[in-house]
Amino acid sequence: MNKSDIKDLNKSSLARKARSRKCVSGPFCAQHAAHRFLYDCFGLWAFVIAVSLLAVPAAAAQSGQPDDSDWWSHTRTLAFDKKSLVQNREPSVSNFQILGLELGDDIFNKAAVKLGKASVVERGDAATGRSQVCYMSPEEQGRIHLVFEKGEVAESFYLFESGSGWKGSDLCVKSNLIANSLSVASGLRLGQTPAEIRAILGKPSVVTGNKLIYSFSVQKRSSAADFENLKPRYPELSEEELHRNYEFYTLCVYIEARFSDAKLTYLAVSKAEAY
Repeated sequence: MNKSDIKDLNKSSLARKARSRKCVSGPFCAQHAAHRFLYDCFGLWAFVIAVSLLAVPAAAAQSGQPDDSDWWSHTRTLAFDKKSLVQNREPSVSNFQILGLELGDDIFNKAAVKLGKASVVERGDAATGRSQVCYMSPEEQGRIHLVFEKGEVAESFYLFESGSGWKGSDLCVKSNLIANSLSVASGLRLGQTPAEIRAILGKPSVVTGNKLIYSFSVQKRSSAADFENLKPRYPELSEEELHRNYEFYTLCVYIEARFSDAKLTYLAVSKAEAY
């Protein structure tokens, strides 16, 4: 892997704020917000659902060869919208928490404190651009991986057992905290049956082959603190304009569970917040 593909953790916090819960001020703000809503919520989860259901291959790159060896990542490929698959309910926040770490823009820093400093691998660009840090269990047999990922619109984590290798897998940091017994705060963990996953998450959006797929979208009101923080960021906007554009945002969640011999071997959890 080229050194340019790997960035130190301290250099990984690029200007990502524009990708979530943010709209550019000006006459096209409302149009931009509508586009972000469709892209962040339905576009993001639609492409992962379409990939899972139809095995749609990634579009050929117009120039160069992109690194799509990270087979476990849902940010590699884009597909079409499938709004009918989205459930309008909010899953528990505990589904975004693992090892006491909650998905968010600072997840890499939190992971470094908890699990050790890991190299940040950058792949793709634009909508498929993604940054990843990887941790794994010490043992070779039945090795468990935990990968945190930040994309253009979402933060994700992936928990899976074994699987084929990928470019950069040698950069995964070993930690005794990564084990087969590792559990998401909601109770999701490897080795569970489909019935146990349903008991935690409820009815899935899609059931196909050895997969359960959940896609959620719900509108939420911005907290008073978040709203106040927007005022110095957009001094040119009136109070009315701030309320119109930022009082509410849409939370989008995607969860996929894959099974082998009726036991969970792969779990993906992603969330995005968009005005």
